[in-house]
Amino acid sequence: MIYQLGNIQIDTTQFTVMAAGKAISVEPKVFDLIIYLIIHRAAVITRDELFSQIWKGRTVSDTTLSNHIKSARKVLGDDGELQKVIKTVRGRGYQFVGDVIEQSTVTKDPKPTNQQLHSLPNAEKRFPFLSRAPNYLVYVTVTLFLFGCIGFYFLKVTEKPAPHILVMPFEISSTEEGNWQPFADQMTREVIRKLSRISSLKVVPTASAFLFSQQANNGSLEDNLPQVNLVLSAVVNVSADNKVRITTELMEVEKQKIIWNKAYETAIDNTNFFSVQEDIARSVTYSLKLILGQAEQHALASFPTANLAAYELYVNGQDEASKLNHDALLRAVSLFDQAIGLDPDFALAYLAKADAYRNIMVYFERPVEVLPEVVNAVNAALSLQVDAAEALSSLGLAYAFAWRWEDAIRTLSAAKALNPRMAQTELGLAIYYTGIGDRQNVINSITLADKFDPLNVEIADWGHWLLAMVGELEAAKHWSLEKTTLHPKVGMIFSGASMSASLRNEHSEAIKLAKQGILLDPQSPYAYLALAQVYGYAGQQEKIEGLLIQAEKFDGYVCPYEKAINYILLNDTDQAFSNLQEAIDARSNCLVFTRQDPRLTPIKDDPRYHTLLKRIGLDDESILRYSLQRSNSLVYSASD
Repeated sequence: MIYQLGNIQIDTTQFTVMAAGKAISVEPKVFDLIIYLIIHRAAVITRDELFSQIWKGRTVSDTTLSNHIKSARKVLGDDGELQKVIKTVRGRGYQFVGDVIEQSTVTKDPKPTNQQLHSLPNAEKRFPFLSRAPNYLVYVTVTLFLFGCIGFYFLKVTEKPAPHILVMPFEISSTEEGNWQPFADQMTREVIRKLSRISSLKVVPTASAFLFSQQANNGSLEDNLPQVNLVLSAVVNVSADNKVRITTELMEVEKQKIIWNKAYETAIDNTNFFSVQEDIARSVTYSLKLILGQAEQHALASFPTANLAAYELYVNGQDEASKLNHDALLRAVSLFDQAIGLDPDFALAYLAKADAYRNIMVYFERPVEVLPEVVNAVNAALSLQVDAAEALSSLGLAYAFAWRWEDAIRTLSAAKALNPRMAQTELGLAIYYTGIGDRQNVINSITLADKFDPLNVEIADWGHWLLAMVGELEAAKHWSLEKTTLHPKVGMIFSGASMSASLRNEHSEAIKLAKQGILLDPQSPYAYLALAQVYGYAGQQEKIEGLLIQAEKFDGYVCPYEKAINYILLNDTDQAFSNLQEAIDARSNCLVFTRQDPRLTPIKDDPRYHTLLKRIGLDDESILRYSLQRSNSLVYSASD
């Protein structure tokens, strides 16, 4: 449908406004507001009705509505004094009073079929207020909407792979860049989160997006993210009075062509700036002519919190969590707790707290003491309005690290059913499959994890280990070569790569890699344990003791499992089992390898080893039980 108001044309199928033949930039919510008022121009529309229909009941201020009315009037050549188009009825609401001519964009109104009538809810997902329009108007609008949008989608989009977009971390243009960078980074995360909810769009996850930006000199987009064909970038300008201008542009990579750009004006002293994140995500979908379902529309429109003080704490917590060191993660947890204290319904703060605790559990503290914190935070998030797939994925990965096998596969399967493209879920599944010895599914899941989030450091580190543990030593070698090239400054990847080099009897290379791990991360106890191991495999056991002592000098939790490997190399079986028992008591994540690890071969005939397997649920009887459970229930296989 095209609505003509003097020299202004409003096209509801193309979502455009033209004035004297020239396009006018209109924000999506303003466009929706104009169309709603036009369709219901026979009546006065209350403010509550506009909040319900345009903002879907979301809590927004009267000022927000007033500003959108002001913007709508400006688009239509009206203002608050003239009120020739949109009239304010004091104490009641607003009414569209301009002269409108309706023009169909087809030559003939086809009689709607049963199938088209059945498709009416799909149109209401874009314009939910259509259900209140006269029937003939509903039929015409729905028909035009379906032919215009769905036709374009199938002709232009489904011929090609789904658009694959990289959101570059927003840049700061301010004399106080350091103060505003956490805010810009969180804006980036929120836009990525919203775009990721759109099923017809592939989005580079946050970890890879930020790392690509940080390592801009370490390879091109084609080298690191070859599937990406769209790049969204933004510059955030902050004035002295905290006014913010965000300039965005969407570029098609192959043609180096800007296909959409827009500037947003907002402020940090009210929740209006949240709508910028929504508008950016929504405008990207409009520019790509993607069709959004009702759940996707809702995801774009959702606000993380209405409490700005809570949000500021959350932003600072995310900034600390991104540093991935022990002290910073503890500070992040404290900040998330403070945010939750101000807004107990802040679901994303609970989820961020769970992720921070999970990283603490895996790398820095005794897992047995931290896992309950992860579980509690995820359960709190699930009880609120949060993306269930993301929460279940985080919890399932924590269960896998803690060798709670049945909980892990159940939770990860549920996460994958809700969202089959989450790298974190595939990593959790790969760990599960490694534990039980399912070699092919290990390869499938870790390959998908890497495909979905190719620059993720956690996946880079664990992927090598998982391949090596199931005997894929050549695959582990190629994996390590690729990941050390992509992450030349991440010591733990070099330290891990040294282990599989030793298992391939490439001892000189193993020692070289382990030494590089220490050079890059000289405060890491594990780096010294890794060097001790490769010396042992190279026949230089006399160097092990000194490196074990060196590893003990550093603060923080050291997985006893890796100490046990060194004592096996020293033929001290009793001490090795003592370390393994310590690992069980701490519920150490390293124990996921116990059944498959070739480094444990010298002790696998010892009765204590079989007792160990039973304690961690990897004995033959348990493996058979897991197999029967999987065959009797719907477990989603690792497929794209």
